[in-house]
Amino acid sequence: MKKIIFLEGLPGVGKTTMVNAIRKLEQNDLNTVDEITNDDNFVIGDLDQSFFMRNDEMKINKYSNGIVIIDRGFISTLSYNQTKEIINHNHSCKDIRDWFEKNKDIYLSDNVYVYYLTNKQSRFHIPYINEEDPYGSVENQKLLESISLFNINKYVKNYKIIEYYQENMEEVIDEIIN
Repeated sequence: MKKIIFLEGLPGVGKTTMVNAIRKLEQNDLNTVDEITNDDNFVIGDLDQSFFMRNDEMKINKYSNGIVIIDRGFISTLSYNQTKEIINHNHSCKDIRDWFEKNKDIYLSDNVYVYYLTNKQSRFHIPYINEEDPYGSVENQKLLESISLFNINKYVKNYKIIEYYQENMEEVIDEIIN
């Protein structure tokens, strides 16, 4: 039987670092999936959201057994686009909402969990400055986190919000895989 664990959170909170640390544990039934599964030399700014929708679908189907730990999932794609629609009125997330509606039932399974990693907005990683992008400013990331938490609460049966800092990584990993 497959158990899916999605790691969610703002950029730079430690999702990828945690996935890489879990990967090193080398347990037979433990599988990790990176945020991007089909690299194809992509450049974030050049991609449309259909790339991320396909990518999310590929991630959940990558393994058929064991514990599958996934760096970001459908909630991230939905929340990012909802945030972008608020801050950039030229952006429509109708296609994303329709796609999410078709896939949201995955979050109702007893074998699917979401761990949202947060540092309680005590520090931010701004990968690029762009006031029209959810990752592009502190204020946009605050909005993104509130929308993400709202969506998790609304759609996810099994979730936990974890205050996470590098110092408690081992403790958080133990909680996630056990």
